[in-house]
Amino acid sequence: MAGSINLTAIILSNYSVRNLFLLHIFTILEIVFFMLYFSFVFQDRKIKKVLRIAMIGLPILFVLNFVFLQSINEFNTYTRPLESISITVVSLLFLYKSGFVEDWLKQPTSWINIGVLIYFPTATLIFILSNYFVFVSSNRALNSIIWDIHSILVLGMYLAFAKGFTLIKKDNNG
Repeated sequence: MAGSINLTAIILSNYSVRNLFLLHIFTILEIVFFMLYFSFVFQDRKIKKVLRIAMIGLPILFVLNFVFLQSINEFNTYTRPLESISITVVSLLFLYKSGFVEDWLKQPTSWINIGVLIYFPTATLIFILSNYFVFVSSNRALNSIIWDIHSILVLGMYLAFAKGFTLIKKDNNG
């Protein structure tokens, strides 16, 4: 999903077409994806219900944001931090509920959770301060460093996800 949206953004950019609307779409898809993922891995019915409500409620808030508050052609500085905080909180809850069993690092879900916790807590700060970094600060070097850190965190998250995917047991029946 991220790769497709990034590729589309690059193509649009090469044709000098505004592509920031894709970030709004990505934010909606990403929150739905993570809430859906966590609703599958949690066993607690109450948590599952809250996650399903969040899966519907947060995207509605995100749409309301670009309809009424921030243009779809602006960086979504309200919804990105809310998304990151939401995913971080759910991930920390999963970590707490996991109980740190002996084979914790042998579980695919643990590595997915590690990836989430590598990226989203720090990204929350970056997103909260993004208006300053992009629009207020005239320090291009600082701006570049911040977004390079963001890229490294994304890479760390995807590497942890990849490790988790390698631990998924294959079904020999099909």
